[in-house]
Amino acid sequence: MTIASVLDALGDRGADGMHTIAASATVAEAVEQMGKLEIGALVVTTEEKLLGGIFTERDLMMRVVRPGLDAKKTPLSMVMTREVQFVTPGTTLEAALALMYVHRFRHLIVMDGPHIHGIVSMRDLAYHLIRHGEGRFEASIRLAGGPGT
Repeated sequence: MTIASVLDALGDRGADGMHTIAASATVAEAVEQMGKLEIGALVVTTEEKLLGGIFTERDLMMRVVRPGLDAKKTPLSMVMTREVQFVTPGTTLEAALALMYVHRFRHLIVMDGPHIHGIVSMRDLAYHLIRHGEGRFEASIRLAGGPGT
């Protein structure tokens, strides 16, 4: 299983439906968009519409709330994660999860060269493994009292 299969299953989070915000936007604008869409991360773009970084719930907590910054006055460019780790569509789910575990983040941008294919969360990957894991997880779900047990 690859990241491409997860993006196919997600459908609405491919490059056309991916949620982005300009680096010049304020934190308050980003939080409003994330809340409205019920998502945990936004891809941040530069004026040239290139990848500038990612803004996540963790960025909000650690870089805005914790130091006491004003969300209405703070531009995303000051608090976003600039050094973005990414995977390609051909990356295996296991490799992507390992990368997320090692670097302690919950979202990955999917890129191939300059083309952004989408964004996936740790939850997306876990859900895909459980749904399409070729029987590897069904027993564990039954033991945990999950859906359909």
